Amino acid sequence: MFNSYYLKDLNTTVFDIETTGLFHSKDCIINAGFCSPMGDVWQNFTEDPTDEKRVVEEALERICAADAVVTYNGDTFDLPFLQRRAVKYGLCERLPLLWSVDLYRWLKKYWPVAPSMKSMSQKSVEEAMGLAPKRSDEIPGGDCIPLYNYYLQTKDDSAKQTILLHNADDVRQLARIAWKCTFLPYHDIAMREGFLFKAGQRKILTKGCSFKKGTLQLQAKLDAGQIPVSAYEDQYHLEYDSFSGKAELALFTGEEGPFRYVDTQYLPGDKTEIKELPGFHSGYLILAENGEPDPKAVNAAVKTVLSAYFGD
Repeated sequence: MFNSYYLKDLNTTVFDIETTGLFHSKDCIINAGFCSPMGDVWQNFTEDPTDEKRVVEEALERICAADAVVTYNGDTFDLPFLQRRAVKYGLCERLPLLWSVDLYRWLKKYWPVAPSMKSMSQKSVEEAMGLAPKRSDEIPGGDCIPLYNYYLQTKDDSAKQTILLHNADDVRQLARIAWKCTFLPYHDIAMREGFLFKAGQRKILTKGCSFKKGTLQLQAKLDAGQIPVSAYEDQYHLEYDSFSGKAELALFTGEEGPFRYVDTQYLPGDKTEIKELPGFHSGYLILAENGEPDPKAVNAAVKTVLSAYFGD
């Protein structure tokens, strides 16, 4: 995964938290763990409830330095939990612009083996991929809560180390899972789910594309505060709201026989990447054939237009 077309040039980290429960309003973070693609682990442990603000603040610093964050069910738990604890301490209202790569969601939707799995827990996926023997921790995740309560009462360092070992194995194993995911259809995922790319030093996060009534449409997210854009050209319409950071793009497509295409001479920006695609012919880029999209072509067209307007 880390060497895939969409992630290879991004600063990517693996992220996982242990918490005292599921409710951000009353529960707290026990430990925040990060892992590099090469397996280097960084952890921060909450020594007592008054120490949580420091853990959250330092986790945010690492999140802010990343372009993409790989998690397992992080879209619905780890990242929202961190954000809401950050809000509690007045550290930030929202997380920075980043690409959340939730492997739980991706594997459940795009892994051919997933329908036959009895469980999609991380440990079940590790077993299915032959990675289970690489674990050395001694407890399931749920045991971290009573073990942490015991640590708060006794300050028994062995309890702390057991929690840290579990979390370290979680992030290391998740990095190993990511390396195993060479089978995922990355171009298709990027087209349907969105992807992050850099135009110079500026980050642009797309939110997924769809064909509707002769257009290719998508939304994207950029940092707020840039110059507003309202471009109404023959081949496309583009709007960017500087207050929200949201952009909307509509590419007008033509149809001939089985092909849906875009006339690239009317697209702005550097078209080098487009011209190297198999679907580029005589100035036209084929975006779909017989109703089936070409995800790589779609993503390249989108990237070309957005880079032309927002690249620094």
